[in-house]
Amino acid sequence: MLKRRIPPKRTPGGTFNFTALKSPAFAIYCLSALTSFLGMYTVLTFIDTISISNACSGIGRLVSGLVVDKTGPVNLSVPFTIAAALVTFLWPLAHTKDSLVAVAVLYGLASAAYVSTFQMPAYALGDIEDVGRRAGMVMTFASFGAIAGPPISGAINQATGGFLAVGYYAGELEMQPLRYSGDA
Repeated sequence: MLKRRIPPKRTPGGTFNFTALKSPAFAIYCLSALTSFLGMYTVLTFIDTISISNACSGIGRLVSGLVVDKTGPVNLSVPFTIAAALVTFLWPLAHTKDSLVAVAVLYGLASAAYVSTFQMPAYALGDIEDVGRRAGMVMTFASFGAIAGPPISGAINQATGGFLAVGYYAGELEMQPLRYSGDA
């Protein structure tokens, strides 16, 4: 049976610490997680080769977990966020099975690096006693984007009759965190 070594600390604020959002850097980071995830799962929702993308995503998550300790989360996630957005922009132009497999492989690897490391910079945006709560808050914002993004993409697809506008929408939203980083 497991026993606690150290008693839990009582920190004010409850499960969702609204005072943490008074920090402009943390508030912008939460907003960037929401907007990025609005576009992040669009390709995975509409691509036929999802199993290939998921397999590559697993590999990408493992490799990025090993590399992030040496490079840092921002240095790893920025180039792979750009790569995921570029693949998202190009995805509607892939019409053959081979090109869709290439999109699945590249998107699985690129998106995995961002998805597995995006919450790490939030750890440095406050006190150590509040790390778990801040990580949960960032994940909450990201989850709203992940839930709302694919239905919005589907509505864009129905309104335009194709995936070109969907690719532009999702790719642009994946790039938003890079624009926000200069505002903090």
